[in-house]
Amino acid sequence: MKIYEFLILPEQERYQAVWDNGKHIDTKAKNGIIYSLYAINDFFVEIHYNQENNEIIGNLPFRRREVLEKYLP
Repeated sequence: MKIYEFLILPEQERYQAVWDNGKHIDTKAKNGIIYSLYAINDFFVEIHYNQENNEIIGNLPFRRREVLEKYLP
C-alpha cells in the first residue's frame, strides 16, 4: 500500500489498514494524548489516542522526517 492509497480510504478503513499492515515502532505520551507510530511500506502513520477517554481521536499519515524527530532519543 502506498500513502496515496491510504489517504483515499474512509477513516475506519485507514485504522484497519494500520492494524492489519502496520508495524508498531514506538509510543509516546504528552498532555494526556498517546501517540503510537506505525510503519506501512514507505510511510508512517501516527495514531492519536485520548488517554482520559480511552478513544482514538485521529491519525497522521506522513513521510517527512521532521515528524519522526519526537521519537528519536
